[in-house]
Amino acid sequence: MKPGFIIIEVVASSASLEPESVSGSARAMTCCECTELSFDEIIRRMRERGLSFEEICERTGCGRLCTACLPDLRAQACKTR
Repeated sequence: MKPGFIIIEVVASSASLEPESVSGSARAMTCCECTELSFDEIIRRMRERGLSFEEICERTGCGRLCTACLPDLRAQACKTR
């Protein structure tokens, strides 16, 4: 007698398997994970001190390690000017 195989089919919602950017529901980052600073806090400091985007990144350290937050942080900073 040959050993039998059991085939198990896993069924999942395709929406849960798609990356956020593919599914169209991508969410923007709201904080710099490396420095643990929210974008709201970074932009508040930028306004209060009259600093440019580059200057606030230099002073806070945001975008200096992994750089993942830079596109969303830059977009939010541009919207609030």
